[in-house]
Amino acid sequence: MKGALTLVLVLVLCLCLPGCASLPDLFKRRDTPPPQSFVGSAQPTLEQITSGINRNSQIIRNFSTENASLQISGVLIPLHARLSFERPKRLRIQGSATSLTSQEFDFGSNDTLFWLWMRRNPGEMWYCRHDQYPTSPVRSDIPLDPDWLIEALGVIEFKPTDQHFGPTRGSDGNWEIVSHCVTPSGQYVKRTVIDSKIGWVVRQELYTPQNTLVALAEATDLRFDRSTGIYYPKRVSVQCQGMEGKMTIDLGSPTFNTSSPFPPTMFEIPSFEGYRAVDLSSPEFLQPRRAVMPTTQMPQTQMQHIPQASIQTIIR
Repeated sequence: MKGALTLVLVLVLCLCLPGCASLPDLFKRRDTPPPQSFVGSAQPTLEQITSGINRNSQIIRNFSTENASLQISGVLIPLHARLSFERPKRLRIQGSATSLTSQEFDFGSNDTLFWLWMRRNPGEMWYCRHDQYPTSPVRSDIPLDPDWLIEALGVIEFKPTDQHFGPTRGSDGNWEIVSHCVTPSGQYVKRTVIDSKIGWVVRQELYTPQNTLVALAEATDLRFDRSTGIYYPKRVSVQCQGMEGKMTIDLGSPTFNTSSPFPPTMFEIPSFEGYRAVDLSSPEFLQPRRAVMPTTQMPQTQMQHIPQASIQTIIR
């Protein structure tokens, strides 16, 4: 009885103190479903869609979450995950069976290089410099890079140096934009699907100049962070040619734009006992990698909206 009385007194004191939240606010979620579309029109122009998405991404300086989950094909149960991101290329995803057990997965990127380690990949941790990866021997088999994963997580940018076409209505009623993207590996085609009600990206597809699908990202459960005004997908799935199955990330409850810096070692390449570091750009890494993405081509309904001269330019 004494304990219950103490709790009531604490709640009353909080409600009376200046600056304290009201009782309903104490139990209100920090993030909520998005209140409205940030595109601003039921029939948006290309500029309205791209500028709205770019504006949202530019607000994001950093974010982190300690209660994410990571589902990897071949692993029976989701991994407990910690995720940290800081502009422009700093990303770290660490997964373990539970918050108290040993690590099973580590993907990271800093300003110079990126790495990938999985306990079930015997004896090797892969890494590569960003500037060497486009010409590495396995680039055509493993085209997933940190930039693609960062975009999959919701930090999406329609670059002015790329060519964008649309928007057009898809069969599901959503808006679709086709982009010709200039990358260090050549000119790729990207198809972006935007939810027509909210104005947020729900699907991204990356095609080679030969019109073959090599990477796919899907975003679901869009949320709105009220403290920063940031829209973000709570759950993303990524699939890529050269990697078995797909990886699904549930961000849990991320914190955006913290003023406290990340630990200095957060984005440093780690070492794992019994695993040697293998450079993806070296001739040593030449064993065949089985492609698992379907050989899917961009729908003709999308291709017809691209001027033929532009198509010939990117596939020549």
